[in-house]
Amino acid sequence: MPLYLSISCIYTSIVYVEKAFNCLGKMDDYIMKAHWNSFLKVSLCLVAVAMLALVAGCTGNGSNAPVATQVPAASPTVAAASTTLPAVPTATAAAPVTTSAPVSTGQKQTIKISGSTTVLPIAQAAADKYMAAHPDADIQISGGGSGVGIQQIGAKTVDIGMTSREVTKDEMAKYPSFVVTTVAQDGIAVIVNPANTIQYITLDQVTKIYLGKITKWSEITGAGVPNTNNQIVIVGRDSASGTRTYFDQTLLGTATPTNKMLEQNSNGGVLQTVAQTPGAIGYVSIGFVNKDVKALPIWYNANKIIPASVDNVKTRTYPISRNLYVITNGQPTGLAGDFIKYILSPEGQKIVADQGYVTLS
Repeated sequence: MPLYLSISCIYTSIVYVEKAFNCLGKMDDYIMKAHWNSFLKVSLCLVAVAMLALVAGCTGNGSNAPVATQVPAASPTVAAASTTLPAVPTATAAAPVTTSAPVSTGQKQTIKISGSTTVLPIAQAAADKYMAAHPDADIQISGGGSGVGIQQIGAKTVDIGMTSREVTKDEMAKYPSFVVTTVAQDGIAVIVNPANTIQYITLDQVTKIYLGKITKWSEITGAGVPNTNNQIVIVGRDSASGTRTYFDQTLLGTATPTNKMLEQNSNGGVLQTVAQTPGAIGYVSIGFVNKDVKALPIWYNANKIIPASVDNVKTRTYPISRNLYVITNGQPTGLAGDFIKYILSPEGQKIVADQGYVTLS
């Protein structure tokens, strides 16, 4: 009820009460003289009833009018609430995140790659750049050698296998779904410790060393390791290595390396052993050659001395050259397919070159 109506009713009530008491005052002598106590009681009751009726009437008249005006006021409140309803779909739009979705939606996608430690630096460098540009991609890479890569892609425990040798006919028969993709070219460098005075070597000499037929550096003209007995320490790769397979097939044919050869499970292992052993000889991918070892040019084909260089591998004038591969089960799709396309792209081939390997073109 409005404030001005309440004040008016109260004021009116006070006036009527005041008049009632004035009447009672005038009747006082008469009441006292006549001793009409019962009449006084009745009068007071009538006055009280009149006051209550007056107050109730004021209150009733005041409350009815506001109720009628409040009904329309409720309508804008409902309308305002209804305008907020379209916001509800916005909250439910996040639901598709929990469903299967491609990498571009923000959901992580993972692939696993394993195999050749020769191909590994290319794959790792490419993966690092690819993941930097595609934060939702997770590319996990491990070595183990070409044999491991072929076995694991055959068993479908990885998404891509890496190999530095060709897949054999028997392996293709066992895994007919294999799709082999060439990603780079490579040369196998013959390396010695920098302390060795040798300047170049022939393929025949390399073969005889690994067959155990040449055991001292003093048996080779121009070779020698000062302050040692010139004993040759032969370092090679383990049987799972594609680099060893290619090296053996190219230089040893069907023969087996001497059992005195120290086997290492990676290019890095061979490199480190040769760098730390004055009388050592070994072989690694040209991508691994650094200042800690000496890569020997090959005296080959009509007295030509051919260094293990990128240009000589590209023209195939270097005699120990090969391709590097990745393998998938069937045509590569999804993240695996996109990553292989990336390695084959101009940007990917630049990574191949930056790692010291030979591009496809």
